[in-house]
Amino acid sequence: MTDQDALLVKDVMKRTADGLGPLPDLVPEAVARGRRRRARTRLALTASAFGVVTLGVLGAAVLSGGDSGPSPTSATGVAAAPAPYRTPVHVEPSPGEQVEGGLAGLPAGERQRLENFQQRAAVALDEALPDTVGTIRPVDSTVVRYQGEADGNVFTVHFTVRPADGKAPEECRDVPRKRMTCVKAELAEGSEARLRRSAVNSLETTSTSIDFEFGNSTVLIDVSPDEGKGVSAPVTVQQLLDGVRGSGLLDVVRYADEHPVLQREVSVQGG
Repeated sequence: MTDQDALLVKDVMKRTADGLGPLPDLVPEAVARGRRRRARTRLALTASAFGVVTLGVLGAAVLSGGDSGPSPTSATGVAAAPAPYRTPVHVEPSPGEQVEGGLAGLPAGERQRLENFQQRAAVALDEALPDTVGTIRPVDSTVVRYQGEADGNVFTVHFTVRPADGKAPEECRDVPRKRMTCVKAELAEGSEARLRRSAVNSLETTSTSIDFEFGNSTVLIDVSPDEGKGVSAPVTVQQLLDGVRGSGLLDVVRYADEHPVLQREVSVQGG
């Protein structure tokens, strides 16, 4: 990159950050949360601005026959995981538990692809979910499981993008005896989402989930309660819907739809 290109990048980044304005005068807890959201916004806008300039620089290099250097995208088609790196959480499987989307035993290249996917998914989930769920980190044993921790409570987040199996989605209906409610809402690109709030192992603790179809896949995002402490998932169905709509999560879903990270479920019928 030439000195002129570097000055252009610096100027675009400065103007992008300056346009965000100062933080409002809030109480300490709200300030902490506001800074977190503001940091995400700065990162997204600055990365976007840098991307535009970088494309111009690389385009000029190609036209001039110059060497643009190695691509940040790996041979598997996944760009390197975003910074900062989120250290995965180790969760020991329960005795006899079948781990879906397990990472153990995979070829090195495929495992790296899925671990990079986990990092991007964790960032997008963190952006989509409210701060009450805590900072989202991937679980080290499986591509479908993530974890947030806030105020001493631990919340498991399941995020699956699975090739569709042709089955109709589960009926969206309320089941009062299970303390389950379900509503439908339009998500994006003509996709209809089903949002549920339901009791988990006890009528006192509830989970919040959203499922929908995207491309050739079915998607599920489920925030579970901290059952050990009797604390329900600290996110409403409206917050979850708004978060999925307004974050970069659908871009992660789009990648997993085009480059599957899970296998299609196969049902076995008994004879």
